[in-house]
Amino acid sequence: MMSRFRLARPRYLACFAFEGGLILSVLYALALMNLKFEFSTDPANLVLTVTLTGGLYMAILIAIQTATIGSRSGLDREIVLFSVVSFLAGLLLFGALWATSLEVRWLPTLLAIEGAFAIPLAVAVWRWVSVRFDFLDVNPERVLIVGVGETARQLCRTIVEEHSADYDIVGFAGDDTSRSGTLLAMGKRIQSDFSELPRFAVDRVDRVIVALDEKRGKLPVEALMEVRLLGIEIEDNISFQERVGGKLAVDSMLPSWLIFSEGFKASKVRAAVKRANDLIHALVLLIAAAPMMLLTAVLIKLDSRGPVLYRQGRLGRYGDEFQVLKFRSMRQDAEKTTGPTWAQAGDPRVTRIGRIIRKLRIDELPQIINVLKGDMSFVGPRPERAHFVNRLEQQIPYYGLRMTVRPGITGWAQVEYHYGATDEDALEKLKYDLYYIKNNNLFLDLWIVLKTVKVVLLGTGAR
Repeated sequence: MMSRFRLARPRYLACFAFEGGLILSVLYALALMNLKFEFSTDPANLVLTVTLTGGLYMAILIAIQTATIGSRSGLDREIVLFSVVSFLAGLLLFGALWATSLEVRWLPTLLAIEGAFAIPLAVAVWRWVSVRFDFLDVNPERVLIVGVGETARQLCRTIVEEHSADYDIVGFAGDDTSRSGTLLAMGKRIQSDFSELPRFAVDRVDRVIVALDEKRGKLPVEALMEVRLLGIEIEDNISFQERVGGKLAVDSMLPSWLIFSEGFKASKVRAAVKRANDLIHALVLLIAAAPMMLLTAVLIKLDSRGPVLYRQGRLGRYGDEFQVLKFRSMRQDAEKTTGPTWAQAGDPRVTRIGRIIRKLRIDELPQIINVLKGDMSFVGPRPERAHFVNRLEQQIPYYGLRMTVRPGITGWAQVEYHYGATDEDALEKLKYDLYYIKNNNLFLDLWIVLKTVKVVLLGTGAR
């Protein structure tokens, strides 16, 4: 399961294992220090308290996780965000425990307030030191790509641009002996032909990824069997991208792979559990966000003419149209002259208040009503307008499959990819949407909700 959340790589596991131990050690040290102030507690209660309090801070750490583990890029922002959220969570826990019964819960109450200060500091120091001295510099896995076409080149670009810390491309293998040594993509060359594949791979390669444009009649079965018997891992391009990238390679995916692959499971029990989960999330969020929604409505009314709520036809499950509700963030009749169009960066149609509520995703809150009505789920693909769906279905393979589940307020594509305003963006977001549909379960839903918190706090992706 963790591999689906893109955490099961050596540097991620090492980092979270160490940070989990660090958090528990800090809390345990604080608990022992507290016991010196003539308090007493049962040893089992001490361990339970430290574990549960540590679990809270680890959940925050994972929610704010990081593509910046082992990297200097964005490190300061990640540390500040974790520190702020951890501090606020500690204060809230402290207040809740204080309000219940200080005499009974003195230890967790003290740990909550002490941890709010100590844990962000300890994690910040560890993150800085680990990057400064390359403690998490794990040797990347050596990869050979079988194929020399566009699929292989695109895979090479993806690995170099997004996964170079974990994978090092040795080169390519093709079926034409005369092309050996040819520079193909991202500075990587064709190193072997199919007949020499086993001899080249031994002692040089840890993993072979098959990325042929056309496998029928061209897959070097015997060579790959020899490579596999050498103990070298062999993986299909689509499976590799699903595992490490959290998306399906739609542009090179054959219908047969989709039909015979695991996943895409559905049952009445699963549907009932997801619906119950949607209702719980929606009701809790509605109660918590009610004051903010009321304030937003007043500000929208004062800022510009027009209704507070914006209703727009969107396609839901199985293509059924429904009216999605949002706080109006653009001027009234924004598409009167242009017709249906995606929002662009710095869109002049967005109002002053609209720019703020779009940045913080507050404009999406009225969709809670859509969830309660059953039009939408809390987590799922973003609902699109019929105008765009009809066009994209003609241009992008499998695009209609995203409507086999209820659309969501938030989703895997929303938290993993920036706002899409082009057909190319729609293709990229479809890769994430299909990954979600294939692997969807309550754990993935929870993970998406946690990542949504990070996206909202950072204000990323909105236009």
